[in-house]
Amino acid sequence: MNIPPTLIDPAFHLSGRSVLKSWHILFRERAKLAMNPQSHAPAGRGTLIPIGGAEDRRGQRRILSRFVELSGGKQARIVVIPAASTIPDELGLIYDTVFDELGADETHVINVWRRADAEDPTILTHLQNATGIFISGGDQVKLVSLVGGTLLGDQILARYQAGAVVAGTSAGAAALSEHMIAFGRGGGVPSFRMVYLAPGLGLIEGIVLDQHFRERDRVGRLMTALTFNPSLVGVGVDEDTALVIHPDDTCEVIGSGSVTVVDARDLAYTDVYKVKQNEPIAMFGMTVHILTDGCGYDLRTHQPRQPIAKESTEGTG
Repeated sequence: MNIPPTLIDPAFHLSGRSVLKSWHILFRERAKLAMNPQSHAPAGRGTLIPIGGAEDRRGQRRILSRFVELSGGKQARIVVIPAASTIPDELGLIYDTVFDELGADETHVINVWRRADAEDPTILTHLQNATGIFISGGDQVKLVSLVGGTLLGDQILARYQAGAVVAGTSAGAAALSEHMIAFGRGGGVPSFRMVYLAPGLGLIEGIVLDQHFRERDRVGRLMTALTFNPSLVGVGVDEDTALVIHPDDTCEVIGSGSVTVVDARDLAYTDVYKVKQNEPIAMFGMTVHILTDGCGYDLRTHQPRQPIAKESTEGTG
């Protein structure tokens, strides 16, 4: 039987090991200790904002403005983490300037060049009081390999569980979920070995995120990922578009593009376990929703919501 390695071990292609403990379990346990070593009570949640990349940073900046607003507005204390980027200094400065212009009280950039940087205790100085954490784009594998299982990774999760807003754009969005699309190729037809999965930062369970979705034609790879485990919901986010996921699992779309939600829970059949490399995959029963600006979605009930109608101020004739 020709079973894709990703079905056996999502991190197989990155580590070369046959067995790899899922990082998100370690994150959660260490994050609880970081928050309160004496407490075993269930932690809460903040707001999560996966952004599809290429968000407007010069015009109306609706997505970034919403991030600052949800982070506290004029009282927002924001930490920027550009670890995924090949130009972290430059990108960190850009976001520092943007958030300052949008009225945040303070912004700090944490640069991570190697894993030892992510274990620096001085990280706590800024993160412990952060109301918003922004993770830049770049390469999600680089990001998680630098941050996963470190003090910085623990504190991101701890602040999120304490109610902070965490936003990630492009690669930063892909890394937010428990199961992360590490890399793959574009195309509209799902096919074998079109996508490779790895453990993400583990801030949210039950979904898998993809970015630059429409622009890079990634519907095929997202659907392929869902055939590996149909219990997941696939979320593909276009550029300059975000899905705001509130603590109660209700979501809203903001931006100029769309969010594609693929629900595989009713998958009736797939032959993913027996197709060969580059062959198309059959799948029956997936449900697809296309959500645009103002539309909503409930991750608990799996129901989409129409945009809330706004009262018109114009005359009728």
